Amino acid sequence: MRLRHLNLQVSDVDAAREFFEHFFGLRCTYQRQKQIAFFADETGFEFAVSNLFNSPPPTYPSDFHVGFILERTRDVKEIYDRLKSSGVPMKLDLGVQGPNLVFQCVGPDSILIEVRAPKDN
Repeated sequence: MRLRHLNLQVSDVDAAREFFEHFFGLRCTYQRQKQIAFFADETGFEFAVSNLFNSPPPTYPSDFHVGFILERTRDVKEIYDRLKSSGVPMKLDLGVQGPNLVFQCVGPDSILIEVRAPKDN
């Protein structure tokens, strides 16, 4: 068994879709009105953002986060620079933690997003 799907509730599906497309290069594979948008990666993992019932934004636990694991540190630096120059808030600035170069930013509806890569790449 493999985890193959993750859905995050957001207040504005269009804004969340644009955020993940612009900063993380994700490609929306399907969107139903302003209710749900799906992204897929090359492994078949599906990531969705939704607001099916026009709900207020959820309050995620403080340590809840979504993680992107990249292969190269230069890609981590590039995404960090793009986010930072656009004024996206950082919870953890770019730095080395254990074997990784990592940062954490605050995405739509205060969703914490971690981006990292092994520091030797």
